[in-house]
Amino acid sequence: MAEENSPERKAELDEANQLKDEVMQGLQVGEPAERLLLKAIHALALMDNDTVSFEEAKRTLIAIYGDTLEQTIPLEIELEEFSKRLEKINAFYTKAKAEESEEPDTLDRALNSIRAHERRIAYLKDRLSKTKKKN
Repeated sequence: MAEENSPERKAELDEANQLKDEVMQGLQVGEPAERLLLKAIHALALMDNDTVSFEEAKRTLIAIYGDTLEQTIPLEIELEEFSKRLEKINAFYTKAKAEESEEPDTLDRALNSIRAHERRIAYLKDRLSKTKKKN
């Protein structure tokens, strides 16, 4: 949490205002309600200096509406997050292996994480294709 008058706090409030604008624009162009809801919650959390609500809401949305109710948008959100994380882990692994800058057990853990992310991504893609066929 940033202090009230700090540059970090100003950046958080600017981001919150940007998110509010994106919600209003998204309503006009038909952006999915789930994505708009997350943007609105994120904006509120930033305005309230709340570091927990947004991540908790996102996890709940994915768990209930994605995993349980098999709605497409929450599954897509989870797939996007796993894909971004996989990119970062792959970049770390490739760089660390080339530079030999990490201990072997760290590289092993990174490789295990890459494999786990690849499995989850494959699972999510499969779920999405089945969900889209149902609808």
